[in-house]
Amino acid sequence: MIKTLTLILLLFTGAIRAQHKTQITATLDSDKDLLSIYQKLEIYNDSDISWDYIVLLDWANAFSSNQTPLAARFAEDFKNNFQFSAEEDRGRTSFNPDHSLRQKYRIERIPGQQDIIKLYFDTPLSPGDTRPVDLDYTVKIPKDDFTGYGKNSLGDYALKYWYLHPAPFIDGKWDYYSHKDLDDFYGAPMDFSISFHLPVTHRAISNITKTLETIQNDRASYLFKSDNRYEAVFYILKNTDLFKTYSVPGINITTDIHDEDVASEIKVIFNDRIASFLQDRLGTYPQEDLFVSDRYYRENPVYGLSSLPSFINPFPAGFTYEIKMLKTLSRKWVERGIHVHPRKEAWIQQSIMVYLMMEYQQLYYPDLKIVGELSEFWGLRNFNVAQLKFNDVYPLLYLNSARLNLDEAINTPADQLVKYNQQLGIPYKAAVGLNFLNDYLGDDSLEKSIREFYSENKYTRTNASVFRKTLDKNALKDINWFFEDYITTHKRLDWKINQVKKTADSVFFRVKNKSKLKIPVPVYLLYKDSIITKQWIEGIKEDSVISLPRKRANRVAVNYEELIAEFNPRDNFKTLKGFPSLNRPLEFRLFKDVEDPERSQVFLMPDIEFNIYDGLTLGTRFYNGNLLPKPFRYSIKPGYGTNSDQLVGSISLGYVHPMQDREERLYEVKYGVSANTFSYADDLLYRRASSWLQFNYRPKDLRSNKMQSLSFRNVYVDRDRDPMNPIDEPDYNVFAISYSQSDNNLDRLFNYSVGTEVSSGFTKATYRLRWRKLFKDNRQLDFRVFGGAFLTNNSQASGDFFSFALDRPTDYLFDYTYYGRSEASGLFSQQLIVAEGGFKSQLEPAFANQWMTTVNASYSIWNYIHAYGDVGFVKNRGQSAKFVYDSGIRLNLLQDFFELYFPIYSTNGWEIAEDNYDEKIRFIVTLDINTFVKLFTRRWY
Repeated sequence: MIKTLTLILLLFTGAIRAQHKTQITATLDSDKDLLSIYQKLEIYNDSDISWDYIVLLDWANAFSSNQTPLAARFAEDFKNNFQFSAEEDRGRTSFNPDHSLRQKYRIERIPGQQDIIKLYFDTPLSPGDTRPVDLDYTVKIPKDDFTGYGKNSLGDYALKYWYLHPAPFIDGKWDYYSHKDLDDFYGAPMDFSISFHLPVTHRAISNITKTLETIQNDRASYLFKSDNRYEAVFYILKNTDLFKTYSVPGINITTDIHDEDVASEIKVIFNDRIASFLQDRLGTYPQEDLFVSDRYYRENPVYGLSSLPSFINPFPAGFTYEIKMLKTLSRKWVERGIHVHPRKEAWIQQSIMVYLMMEYQQLYYPDLKIVGELSEFWGLRNFNVAQLKFNDVYPLLYLNSARLNLDEAINTPADQLVKYNQQLGIPYKAAVGLNFLNDYLGDDSLEKSIREFYSENKYTRTNASVFRKTLDKNALKDINWFFEDYITTHKRLDWKINQVKKTADSVFFRVKNKSKLKIPVPVYLLYKDSIITKQWIEGIKEDSVISLPRKRANRVAVNYEELIAEFNPRDNFKTLKGFPSLNRPLEFRLFKDVEDPERSQVFLMPDIEFNIYDGLTLGTRFYNGNLLPKPFRYSIKPGYGTNSDQLVGSISLGYVHPMQDREERLYEVKYGVSANTFSYADDLLYRRASSWLQFNYRPKDLRSNKMQSLSFRNVYVDRDRDPMNPIDEPDYNVFAISYSQSDNNLDRLFNYSVGTEVSSGFTKATYRLRWRKLFKDNRQLDFRVFGGAFLTNNSQASGDFFSFALDRPTDYLFDYTYYGRSEASGLFSQQLIVAEGGFKSQLEPAFANQWMTTVNASYSIWNYIHAYGDVGFVKNRGQSAKFVYDSGIRLNLLQDFFELYFPIYSTNGWEIAEDNYDEKIRFIVTLDINTFVKLFTRRWY
């Protein structure tokens, strides 16, 4: 009987381990960056149906053109290095045609997915059978500029997606997707045997176990073998000495993550402590050897850890190295033992990984601040951000996306998330949720469930429902809210305390649930900053009245410990003594800081602006904007003009009302008022007051850059009169309505707007369109159309002040940042703002008081050098329409931010041959720091 059971067990074990096998012989040509690969696949059909074909992942071919899903992802994220790269710098896979013709299969690439291959058999592969497949192909290795993998400037190679790997077959179908630079390769488990042949100048190191190494005169040859692996990563280096192996109990860790300031024996201690922690919280690592590289760490780093110069290290000795290894080993441990769908259910791995980091941090560095020892420095210690603990960074960074109304459900597939959420927002939100759940459960059931989930599924594929069942089995409280509300919705969490009543021995108060999600929340009685009572309230969808013994409490609070990242914690407190206004006393703070929810904070920031009439405007900005944006925002900026000797400045109050229902296209509503006064000429001030209402629309898919906007605004302007040049209408009021639509990506930009303006002196209608296309040869065509017409115009007495301008708008609404708006000559008169006519040459007639239509175009000649041309018609009353044109060279140094225009030929003739040509050159220069910031943040949001 025992022998029979043993035989059955062996057969069953063998059935489990039966899987695909591959033998690869690869030879590197370092001069051409080519891998010549002969690969023999042994395909095992582990399903219950026959296979007519198999799907192979050929992610090396994702670099073959700028039309692949990977290239499209780069364009969506405004990463231009791939789009502008040379053909020889990209990668691709090429099959040997002679070899393929001899095989009993047919290869076909899936349309639109150039990195996915269908390999058709001549006869079906039956369940339980195996079939050999021979493949002969070459792989061109790309530069590592695009994803971090490929060839670097030193001649080293990091190879991750370099061979053909079978996709998994799950639930009766092939499960696959394209490379999108998300570090989420999804291949079937496979037994590897890899023979690598390299130039003698290089050495190989891999996550596959090295069994043989032979160095000859001109070649280094290796044999690597490992079973049950999901990928084969190789580093082909001229110097492999940077990789060190640290033997700690139960595992050998090989890595090139290093810190010269940390001694080797200390690194062993750190790695031992981390490995012991992970073994305790998860279980043993599935293999004896664990390979992690610095490149692997940089795929998912500890953001902000390396922001300070290397000579400033505010953390304990070796902490930087330790936290890097913690992040890297935790990620590898989780990925290797929790095999969920890495794109559809990435949150499972990410939440557990970050949660483990939070637990480790709390265990070994419970009091460490986010800025380390800098929190004790004079001038820094008074900032709230300096007093945040290291684990406070996770809810803070998640709340950034929530405050921007970019929050997304945790279970959103990774490739559908905006980059910020994919890298930071969602992993941190999920981990904070686990920490919240752990506190709510109040025992070790979450820790037990994670360990059990890991240990029972480390050799098989699993999913979120299995994790839920495991947690539900161990938890003593209801945890359905975590999976049904917290994981599946983007709705922000927010509670409020109001209607407080007190007696000598009791406190009654109402907790308002603004999110209307049945998520439990803790309420507190406080004496100063000490917790007297903490009680969880559950199942509250809207409001609930709470009654607690008062004891000696002087405040009540909800979510006092900030266990959950709450959208607006400023209304979480009520005092039981004194006046209600003392709930949040007023506080002034210098510079931006993290918000203190227990105080009404006003931030002060030095402010400098410039125009040639006021000179440098030196002042202070008073505002409520902290490091996280708020719905209600105000800004008061008084300043002194050093040239004009005038008090100038601005004030604005605005509210952004984010819409929570993403099923509707309305994304947010903005409204507010503003006023400002500055000089518009020497010794002449303008005063402008404006009110606005704007409806912004965007698709449910936040990765889409499509946006629509409908706006209404009213602008009132009062200007000082110039005695030397009287103005008949110095004061005016304009009401404007506009609708705009845009869809902007790196390779294609398209936007248009239509609008109307109504004033006592005129009524006009305008149309604007801009289209920009980046072609396959990396040349760019930029095309703009403007059309404007007066429906009524009784403003001729004001000259051309309200007319359409061909090259330099008068900007009577004071919308544009002119440095010298009234200049008719000199350098500042050459400032170009592409609006209205958009011409670069100064032609006659320069204005149109009836209608104008123009077309502006430019085309790249070489890199940033473009040729431009403008054509249009200008129509004034009592005159026939006049055709005008100009052309020249455009230096597109930084699109829309820093550009130079050199006129050559126009209606005036050969401008390049005329005197004082330097006065005809036009420039675009943007000095606004916020505009520059948007240039870099657009790829994250």
